[in-house]
Amino acid sequence: MSADRGAQARFGTFGGVFTPCTLTILGVIMFMRAGYVVGDVGIWRALIILGIAKAITTLTTMSLSAIATNTEVKTGGVYFMISRVLGPDFGGTIGLTLYISQAVSIAFYVIGFSEALFGLFAAPGTALGATMAAYHAPQLVSTVVILAIFFLTFKGADMAIKAQYPILIILLLAVASFVVGGLIAFDGSHFSANQGLITTLPDNRSADGFWIAFAIFFPAATGITAGANMSGDLKDPAKSIPRGTLASISFTATIYVIELLLLSGFSDAVTMHEHPFETIKSMSLFGPLIVAGVFAATLSSALGSFLGAPRILQAMGKDRLLRPLVFFGRGHGAQDEPRRATVLSLGIAIAVVWAGGLDAVARVISMFFLIAYGMINLSAFVESRGGNPSFRPRFKLFSWSAALAGAVGCAIAMVKIDETYAIVAMVIAGVIYFSLRGRVGGDFGDAKRGYIFTRTRENLLMLENMTTDPKNWRPVLAVVTEDADRDRQLITCAAWVECGRGLLSILELTSAPDLDQHSRLDQRARRMIEVKHELARKGIVAFADSVVLPDDTHGQLDAIMQAYSIGSLRPNTVMLSVPPPNQPERRERVSTMIESLAGFGLNLVIYKGARMDGIGKRQIDVWWHGQRNGSLLTLFAYLASEHSDWGKARIRMMRVVTSGEEHLEAEKTLGQMMAAARLAVDVEVVLSQRPVSEIIVEKSNKSDLVLLGLRQQDIQDFRGFLSARDELLARLPPTLLVLSNGEADLLA
Repeated sequence: MSADRGAQARFGTFGGVFTPCTLTILGVIMFMRAGYVVGDVGIWRALIILGIAKAITTLTTMSLSAIATNTEVKTGGVYFMISRVLGPDFGGTIGLTLYISQAVSIAFYVIGFSEALFGLFAAPGTALGATMAAYHAPQLVSTVVILAIFFLTFKGADMAIKAQYPILIILLLAVASFVVGGLIAFDGSHFSANQGLITTLPDNRSADGFWIAFAIFFPAATGITAGANMSGDLKDPAKSIPRGTLASISFTATIYVIELLLLSGFSDAVTMHEHPFETIKSMSLFGPLIVAGVFAATLSSALGSFLGAPRILQAMGKDRLLRPLVFFGRGHGAQDEPRRATVLSLGIAIAVVWAGGLDAVARVISMFFLIAYGMINLSAFVESRGGNPSFRPRFKLFSWSAALAGAVGCAIAMVKIDETYAIVAMVIAGVIYFSLRGRVGGDFGDAKRGYIFTRTRENLLMLENMTTDPKNWRPVLAVVTEDADRDRQLITCAAWVECGRGLLSILELTSAPDLDQHSRLDQRARRMIEVKHELARKGIVAFADSVVLPDDTHGQLDAIMQAYSIGSLRPNTVMLSVPPPNQPERRERVSTMIESLAGFGLNLVIYKGARMDGIGKRQIDVWWHGQRNGSLLTLFAYLASEHSDWGKARIRMMRVVTSGEEHLEAEKTLGQMMAAARLAVDVEVVLSQRPVSEIIVEKSNKSDLVLLGLRQQDIQDFRGFLSARDELLARLPPTLLVLSNGEADLLA
């Protein structure tokens, strides 16, 4: 047990989890809307609604228990657990969603209290009721009650927890009263009549339908997070949260089943639908106990929400998810009470009281709780399927299939209740998520990486057994450089021809013969960070690696390239840059490296840089020299033109011929080939007897990028090739010299 927990933890399973969960679940719906649901859809459908609601909350509790027994749970409850599984963005989304749900719930329960109170002497439809409504008496009473609960919770959790026990006793006495009264007054004829479908019920009432009834009833099943939200105050959260929550679900499910059955055998559908509170009060052995029970249930549920909601917001503030939330992270006193967050919850609750009625608020709460529960199940599913060895929950009833079923069930229920409400709730959650994504940090150790790793591993193994096909060819490009900072233009050009369609990796090879191994590894780690930072700054998506060798780099390249892969993700293309003639040592090293790559059977791309000032990125020239090289040249040109830097640049397909017959044939062949390749390029065949190098310079010196083909013999004697081509390359804009291994096929 940590020092922080030792200072704060003071509640066990019964007081810290079972009691707040039970008081929240046996809330306003049990007294104010249970009869409405039976009267609206009949007893069997009402039991199905109860079953669906309890199935969702049971599956969610199993997921919650798995997470709670797999990590140290601190203040923040569900938010804390999910943020440590799916990361701060998902955790923050679910945290804010749960906070809003709990804060709105305070108003929901108090509205139920006021409705019950005024129903005793000023029912809707009466003159007194109309007068009270005109002067906003229910809202005024609700506001006063919320203020009273606020002052109780503001004093601290100890006082609020102690207040739970007498409330629980009153609540259980009320339950006993309507159970005994219902058994005595049970009428088989009413029970038979209430088994019918909605269409068989009398026409003099308004039936809302199964899913509307579900939406109104679902808050009766919520409350399972009431104990988890007190996690920072629990002596042993890993034990108390699963035991207390599941015990509460079982206990309250039994009570609700008994209540629904007894109601169906006590009254007719119309009476239950129109006067649900009066129905259960009449069924009770002692009516005043029901009044006391509804007051106890509503106030205790509001109290539980007032305890839980601020603690969620406080935990998010301590994690510094967003700047405005930091203010609410500060606690008060020795027990670190979330007073600032409690004040905000007070404001939200009062605003909701003045904004909506009980049924409307019930639907909103149902949507947000379903989102919250779906995310809890999703986080447990991701953690389980991620396959992290660290996922070893002590709760053994959990399985990933149950978590997936819980998440899917929540999504289906949302859509069935109300598509518009569901879309609005999802949009709100989405806005919160994207507001947090990329703006939050912290060492959360979330499980997304583990899940992605597992899926990547499975896909790699599948890829390993698949036959390669030119249709699926993609550039898996490795840029080899001695200095990534110096070769920024090379890396930029590599990003153009990869264009997010394959994989790009930057391999920086340097030698440090004067450094020991420890110093070389330190330099490697530092350079990897610096290169990644530069890639991110330029918006280039690539992997970065650095190798610091104890001797000359070119002597080690052969071994590095043999090992530089994971199965089928071996680079199929290597890209290097040609140093200028005034750097003979570098040219010698690069020439050696290129010649050593000749036997690997890879595509080789050699970049000849030039000043990029004034380049408009509007024209790319491809000089055709046979289909083997031409296919790769054209594909690279197409990919570069698709890059956002180029803005759909014009591609010219160029070829030099020496006779008229060749001219006509070349135009026809290239035109047909480009059409078959589904590429919009301009074919330009040049008829000339002059040296090809002069024509290339004349036609392409104003272009923005030039692609030329290489032959295998050019690579094998690259020094000689460079000497013969230096004058040509010096007069061209940025140029790519390409040797294809034949895998890429333009017509695939």
